[in-house]
Formats: sequence, structure tokens, C-alpha cells
Amino acid sequence: MVLAQFLFAAMNICTRLGSFRVPWAQVACARFLVGALLAGGVAAARKTSLQIIDQPGAWRRSIFGALSAVGAFYTLSSPRIAIGDAATLTATAPIFVALLSGMLLAEPVGSRVWLAVALGFTGVLALVRPSFALALPVALIATAGSFFYALAMIWLRKIGPGESHEAVVLHFSLVAFGVMVLLTLPRWTWPDPRSQLFLLGAGLGGGGAQLAMTRAYSLHRAAPVTALSSLGVVFTYLLAAVVFAERPTSWQIGGALLVIAAGAVVSLRQR
Repeated sequence: MVLAQFLFAAMNICTRLGSFRVPWAQVACARFLVGALLAGGVAAARKTSLQIIDQPGAWRRSIFGALSAVGAFYTLSSPRIAIGDAATLTATAPIFVALLSGMLLAEPVGSRVWLAVALGFTGVLALVRPSFALALPVALIATAGSFFYALAMIWLRKIGPGESHEAVVLHFSLVAFGVMVLLTLPRWTWPDPRSQLFLLGAGLGGGGAQLAMTRAYSLHRAAPVTALSSLGVVFTYLLAAVVFAERPTSWQIGGALLVIAAGAVVSLRQR
């Protein structure tokens, strides 16, 4: 899981670098095309079936996941917000998962979840406070993306164990790739060799992270593994400090810590 979060952070950095010269949706195209190829390759190596049994459930998961990706990649590419702040905003997704579990999965939502909500969104306000007018629209898009990510995870849970992970990932990657192609066609820009490297880095980082995260969940209980997902925020801030010379302010550090604490509270509430 630590490796997965480092690769996600590398994807975040490559997304920001790639979006300097090509549209953000084009960077996302590379991410999901490589993700689809990796899922197909793993399925071939493991001789896993790629047939989808629950078609309606898979489509809901993929559509919600694609909408989430739109919010995430738009936020990661926006110059109006620091790259570390963008990663922190996307880390609010576990809070929405916990909240929606009560309505859609009939799972109890206790006091810890409401504490996590308070911590998480206090952290979001701290992040956008220094440049409220500039960062708020991007923060709202990022939060909407996290909400759709939560819906995607809920439907992934509803699909059940009958589907292979590779089949679900391939389906999602192809749907997201199609959505991103439609978004980027009006502004298609052929990337120069340097931008191609960043697009490839975004694809390999995101695809490799997904495979590493899947392996982590197969080896250990979900709650403590999920708690490590906050490392992606830490790694993104550290890489941004090296690549972009971004130094987080006290507001950014405080906001990020609150969001990380909220994710830990939600993840560790299970026995």
C-alpha cells in the first residue's frame, strides 16, 4: 500500500507536468489507456476471465468512476491550487463512502463518522481559506469528484465477489478512457516528446498503483490498509516540494492533517 500511494503521488506530479502543454483530459486518456492495457495483461498472465456478469452494476461503477476521474484530473491540472492541496481534496472520498454506506448498504453510521466529517471539511476550509475566491471553484469540483468516487466504491461493493478484479478494472478504464477522449477531442494537442514522457508516467503511475493497491487488499484486512491511503497526500507534498519548489503554508499543513485524521477515523472504525 505504501508503494501504491507513492505511485499515485508520482501520477499526480506527472499529471500536473503534462497538463502544462496538453489538456488535462488528454493526460487522463493516457492514464486510463495504460490502465486498461495493464489490466488486460495481468488477466492474460493469470488466465483470469474478463467477462462481466453484472452488467448494470459494472456500468454504474464505471460511470461514477469516470465522473470521479473528471473531477480528480481537472483539479490536479489546475494552476489555481497547489498540487498537494489537490491530492488532499481527493482524499476526502473515504468520508463520503462512510456516509453513503448508511443509505445504500444499510451499514451503521456512528458518531465516529460524523467526527470524521467535521474534521475533514474543516480541513478543506483551511486549505481554501488563503485564496478562497480563486480556489473555491476548484475545491468544489474536487469534492464532487470525491463524492462520485464514493458512489463508484459503493457500487463496486454491490457488484459482489463474482466478478474478477481485472474485468472490473478493464471495464472502468475503457469507460473512463472513452469519456476523456470525448472531452479532449475539441482541444486535442499532439504532445511533444517531453510531454509524452509525462503522459506515460501518469499512466504507469496510476496503473501500477492500482495493481499494488489491489495486492495489498488481498494480503491484509481492509481497515488498516485503507488507513495507509493518506500517505498519498504526504508523498504528493514531498514530491511537489522537490519538483515545483512548493512549500506548504501552516494553513495547508493544518488542513491536510485534518483530512488525513478524518480518513484514519473512518478507516479504523471497523474492528
